[in-house]
Amino acid sequence: MRRNILSAAACSAALLVSSIGAGVAGAQTDISTVGMSQEQAEATLSEAGVEYIILSRSGSTLRNCNVTEQRDRGYDTEVEYSWDADDEEWDKTETEVWRGVALVVFCD
Repeated sequence: MRRNILSAAACSAALLVSSIGAGVAGAQTDISTVGMSQEQAEATLSEAGVEYIILSRSGSTLRNCNVTEQRDRGYDTEVEYSWDADDEEWDKTETEVWRGVALVVFCD
């Protein structure tokens, strides 16, 4: 019985850790560009229709640039108001919009 409880606790901890790390790669995409060259990553994301930004680029030169990290940029809430003539008041509509991914690039 004790062994089953410990196994269940270990599985729960592993699921928790994996779900916490899931936000780093991207909520709306399962494409990982880590390890790709910057050009390959940009082409891959563009081809898949994923919005992206270069969050930071560092290194001694600006040649041979590779993606070292990919982060989910999260969501923005877009708000629209429309006039409801029946109620004579403004109706508010909120829409969650995914902002894409941010890439961290290192050049050597």
